[in-house]
Amino acid sequence: MNDRPTLDNTTSSARTDDRLRSRLRALQPPASAVDALGARVLAQWSERQGGQDGSPQYLGGTAGAVSGLGLGTSHRRLQAGLVTGLVACAVITAVVWVQRPDPSLDELMQADVLSQMAIGEM
Repeated sequence: MNDRPTLDNTTSSARTDDRLRSRLRALQPPASAVDALGARVLAQWSERQGGQDGSPQYLGGTAGAVSGLGLGTSHRRLQAGLVTGLVACAVITAVVWVQRPDPSLDELMQADVLSQMAIGEM
């Protein structure tokens, strides 16, 4: 019932391990290719961040100015807070409006109307 191979033949498993290691090493890219890719990524990142001097690049518009100054995350949090507040206010207003009392029911609940209904005049 055991599907695992037996490990009693250590010499063949050692040869298999060596062949597997050599195949895996052949698949690994050379270090120069990895370094070149890293250099390209860093160059593109520094270009998007505004060049080598670290000055922010103007992207145009209000959103570009905000993200160029590094204020994008606080601006997004402010917008998310305002939207959440407006949605909460709308839900509370809708609940209060739905639960408002009915004016005709209030008239029927007056004491004089109830007494007339009790004696059968209404």
